[in-house]
Amino acid sequence: MNDSEKVRTLVVEAVATAADYIDKENVAERWEEPSALEGMTIGALAAHLVRAAGSTLAYLDRTSPDTTTDGDLLNPVTYFHAAVDSPIHEQIKTVSSEEAANGHAAIVAICRDTVKELASRLRTEPQSRLVGALGGRLLTLDDFCRTRLIEVLLHMDDLAASMGEQRPTMDPEAVAIVIDIIIGIARQNYGDWAVLHSLARVERSTADVFPVF
Repeated sequence: MNDSEKVRTLVVEAVATAADYIDKENVAERWEEPSALEGMTIGALAAHLVRAAGSTLAYLDRTSPDTTTDGDLLNPVTYFHAAVDSPIHEQIKTVSSEEAANGHAAIVAICRDTVKELASRLRTEPQSRLVGALGGRLLTLDDFCRTRLIEVLLHMDDLAASMGEQRPTMDPEAVAIVIDIIIGIARQNYGDWAVLHSLARVERSTADVFPVF
């Protein structure tokens, strides 16, 4: 399995794990309760996770398969810098709350449909496939899949924390990808030595490097 196939498989597996977790009866029972994220209910958090996973399909649909570029592409690190500054970032809580109002069963159904469609679509798209996100800014499909691992894995952890439960088992390779991206964001924000000091020489650290979001 090459790197492209691996990252796409990791995304499908992560979303399938999320679907199984969200489908639990106690999640349904606590749907309207506050989550571990300020301003979001457990239902809204679940809805946000599902929307974040499904955005892969939305961006594939919006971007012509013939799209090419001679310019610089976003990568997972620069994507998240752009995402934080995007106007849609401020709308996340509102949209998530509105979608959660459709109910637990509806969100579970959407998540399971997303797993099936991701498995089908990602299997057939070429490694060269580009997608336009954040107002059409381009990045490779595989790099966008890497950004989805951050969304799905961290929000699964958020959901488990909200429920006071152990997080679902997640593939160590997927977790490693998330760590690499977060370290990359920290390096871009603060520089390599600030990150090294924060990790290994905290007595000489001069910046609050973590968390990066």
